[in-house]
Amino acid sequence: MTGKIHILSELLMKRIAAGEVIERPASVVKELLENAIDAESTQISLYIRESGTGLIQVVDNGAGMSEDDALICTKRHATSKITAPDDLDEIHTLGFRGEALASIGSVSRMTVITRQESDTEATQAYIEDGKIQDVQKVAFNPGTSISVKDLFYNVPARRKFLKSATTELRHIMVAFRKIALAYPDIHFILYIDDIKTSNLPAGTLRERIRDLLGPEKMINFIEFEKQVGSLSLKGYVSRPGTLRKTRDDQFFFLNHRCITHRSLVHSVMSAFGPRPGDGLYPSYLIYIKMSPSFYDVNVHPAKQEVRFADEKFIHDVLHRSVKESLNSPQGIPDLHLVHGRKPDGFTFPPTKQLLNQLAGQMSLEVQRTVTVNPELPQSSSMEPAVFWQIHKKYILTQIKSGVTLIDQHAAHERILYEWALASKAKTGLSQQLLFPETVALSPDDYAMLVEILPYLEQIGFGIREFGNRTTIIEAVPVEIKPGHERELLQEMLDEYRENQDKSRDMIERVAAAFACRAAIKSGETLTQFEMASLIDRLFATSDPYTCPHGRPVVVNLTLEEIDKRFGRI
Repeated sequence: MTGKIHILSELLMKRIAAGEVIERPASVVKELLENAIDAESTQISLYIRESGTGLIQVVDNGAGMSEDDALICTKRHATSKITAPDDLDEIHTLGFRGEALASIGSVSRMTVITRQESDTEATQAYIEDGKIQDVQKVAFNPGTSISVKDLFYNVPARRKFLKSATTELRHIMVAFRKIALAYPDIHFILYIDDIKTSNLPAGTLRERIRDLLGPEKMINFIEFEKQVGSLSLKGYVSRPGTLRKTRDDQFFFLNHRCITHRSLVHSVMSAFGPRPGDGLYPSYLIYIKMSPSFYDVNVHPAKQEVRFADEKFIHDVLHRSVKESLNSPQGIPDLHLVHGRKPDGFTFPPTKQLLNQLAGQMSLEVQRTVTVNPELPQSSSMEPAVFWQIHKKYILTQIKSGVTLIDQHAAHERILYEWALASKAKTGLSQQLLFPETVALSPDDYAMLVEILPYLEQIGFGIREFGNRTTIIEAVPVEIKPGHERELLQEMLDEYRENQDKSRDMIERVAAAFACRAAIKSGETLTQFEMASLIDRLFATSDPYTCPHGRPVVVNLTLEEIDKRFGRI
């Protein structure tokens, strides 16, 4: 009786392996570009036709291969990168498994042309169905050219499930962009259907980011660097207020390898605070350098995921670095240190703690208005800062590089939130109501009030039970204007309930609910003194750029952006 178990044919094994490595044309692009980089190339050209199904060709000026190497490089597990098991602990190249060319050659018609500097002729090998069909000697410059035609011609099921030409081309562009961002010192050229679409000369990292993502995005990035032992971090994160509805511009590079890692994503995202409900995301490019002995890249067929020896350490260092950069003067243009300055406490009197924090804190350096009077000497040094309230919603002021818009509600919300958290250590100041407010609550609201009452008292509320789920508000925090206490308490309970699952710390939820409902609203008119006080107190907080819910507080428009809108540049 014939057994059911048998050994797969070599061709079938290659096609199965190809399915793990080569998912779509973009996978071929990634593998070929990485091979060219490992060959120490300084210039790499990528040619694409028919969204990669017609042709994918990579030409480099790297080290090239001898004839013997050219004939063996397309076999499975053929590699020059590792020789012993210990080499897996110190991987310094992008490719090392020896699966890429074998997998690509088994599902396409592939031509390899390669020449070393010391050779007079190049070797050309034609591969089909994973087997070398023809070998010739040809003329060619030092380096390597690999052409992949008719991808998945012999795997119709895989070709059938490819997406539209536009989608596949977009994936190719993403793969190309990741490689180009990782290696700014290499000259990359991209041709799509015989049209040169990208020419990226070797240069600095800032120049490469500007060339690929655009000068406007470069302007909105905050740069940071951090060195902790052997761990080196260099990154660019978007300024608060420039969030996007897409994650397209989020990149992690580990020793030049573009990777994905959930813990690293959480580290950066949590540094920005809670995300707003409409799905806005920051852009970032994080470059990590560390010894290969501290991570394992051999956990994914496409080498996109890694495992760190000390994941928490890297998470914490990255989180702290991003948080510090967001709270640095880079976060908002035209900020400067003001020593010993204290804000006017016109409507929003600052607490003692905030007053003490203000020494050496940041403040907007606004332009001064000048009143021209021919009879008096002109001087702008004593003129007060001028603010404009836009639609009773935003505060506008002129700064050196353009204009700044501040959301008055979000700004006051941030101030009240941190004030409430500061009251956690000691009871906040209260103001007694001349006429206490009686509030009748539903069973659910009353149970919730009993749960959070100790924290409300810490903030400065004075609430006592009257019986039958009725309470009396006798005092409110000094940070809010008296009036509408009944509505305020109900709104706070609603806000607390809505955000119950967004924070583990109850006092943070209470503080966020209080700040959201007690802050000045859109539609309220503010005087010059009130606006000045609000702005001074905002920049005395630890995070003046986002509200407790993660929405931006400050938006900057540079002169360059304004000039572009008017067609001046």
